[in-house]
Amino acid sequence: MVLVSTQQWKSLERWRGTAFLVGGTIFLLDTGLLAYYVTAGTEPAAFGQGLVGASWTAAFVGLLGVYPALAERSRWLARIGAVFAVVGAVTMAAMAVTAFGYAAGVLGGDMSAVATLFLPTVFLGVVLGFGSFGVATLRTDVLAPRIGVLFLVLPATFLFNVGTGIAGFNPLVKVLGVVVVLTLSMLAIGYLLRTGSAVLEPEDVEATGDVSTG
Repeated sequence: MVLVSTQQWKSLERWRGTAFLVGGTIFLLDTGLLAYYVTAGTEPAAFGQGLVGASWTAAFVGLLGVYPALAERSRWLARIGAVFAVVGAVTMAAMAVTAFGYAAGVLGGDMSAVATLFLPTVFLGVVLGFGSFGVATLRTDVLAPRIGVLFLVLPATFLFNVGTGIAGFNPLVKVLGVVVVLTLSMLAIGYLLRTGSAVLEPEDVEATGDVSTG
């Protein structure tokens, strides 16, 4: 990750908790929107897809802020995670801009036809980005294990949503439940990082025992 300066990494590290809180808050807005659609019996619009893209973009920025802490203890997993976090962030940002363009009427046609084009790199970003950081966190003593678990909850929930959708089970209530889990997970990560509760102190490491950092 030589293209990013030390100062830029420090800035990302400083704002990582806030980025996750922003992502969770945006997903909270999407939760309210989906709840309205469920109640009204209508289908989601492009604006909601834009919120999803914006939320994940913020989460990927927050994830990159974790890289400096993990890079020295789990170098390869952290590097793999960072590369795919960048892929995910760029893809989600592009998807958000596109969706908001459709919502504003700037772009014509059907957003659903375009959304599938983003899926491959979204898949790589979410699964390999958050997955790599989740495993790296659990293998080191830099951050609390619950952060690693929450990192893994995000791709697991994403895979559940995609998998059930491919299988033909995609009611709006299920999507609402998925978004609720993503919302709570991002807000929890943001809170723990923002308050410093995610960082293990030396006495915590001694109490739990040293963790393999290979």
